[in-house]
Amino acid sequence: MNNNHTFHTSAEHLQIGDRIKLRIQDVNSSRYDLARYCNVTLRTVYNWCENKSVPELKVISLLCFRLQSNIPWLITGKVEKHQWNDVFPDDFFDFLNVIKEVQPQRRGDVLRSVFNMVMSLHTQINHGYIINARDISRHVNYLPVYQHQMQEHLSFCQRFKLQKSQLKISNQTIAIACNVSVKTVYNWSIGRYQPSIELLPTLCKVLRVNLPWLITGICDITQWLNIGEVELKEMLYQLNQLPARVTSQILKLVSIMVKEIQCTVK
Repeated sequence: MNNNHTFHTSAEHLQIGDRIKLRIQDVNSSRYDLARYCNVTLRTVYNWCENKSVPELKVISLLCFRLQSNIPWLITGKVEKHQWNDVFPDDFFDFLNVIKEVQPQRRGDVLRSVFNMVMSLHTQINHGYIINARDISRHVNYLPVYQHQMQEHLSFCQRFKLQKSQLKISNQTIAIACNVSVKTVYNWSIGRYQPSIELLPTLCKVLRVNLPWLITGICDITQWLNIGEVELKEMLYQLNQLPARVTSQILKLVSIMVKEIQCTVK
């Protein structure tokens, strides 16, 4: 495997602060670095790590990017069937963080362009030799049917109200399931407050949604990239056959280029 990741293992027995501490160590980061990345105080990160408080929903995505993790594991400790982040090449997360401003329907095309460039460079430099190359063209544009449409442009309360309306679930039903007051559920629906992280798994069961969609409006990384699961697996497989330093340096360079292009466009 061409990356230096520490693979995710089941951590349901740990509290979220313990999982954050674990990933800080795994990615060789620090509390100070995490605080800067999430735009919070060092004291806030300290409180997370010591289980004195929990992160707000608005920083969950940032935590996942910096800790090279995913929402289900960070919040519940459960390992997904396919743990995408464990097969990402080094610096792939930074690349994803850069292209998040790209239109959703174009993200997959950006990734394909980078992939083709990397493989083409390696092929030309190595006199046409490609390491364990496999044809992925037949998988392009084959997109799965997701449980929910991508709604990352909506706020949490808007997604909450949308799903509640579609299922015709009352505030009282949700309040009973989550063991909170009806007024609390009402406040969630108008965006005055957001539910605590501990309540999210229960809330997802009541609303029949998956955890990433409720928090971000996206079911998983393939939907975010607008790319099929098989195609992404093949891309990552081939990228991980290349020397880690090569892939890492190209991803860093492309990230810089994308930032410059975005600044020019703006």
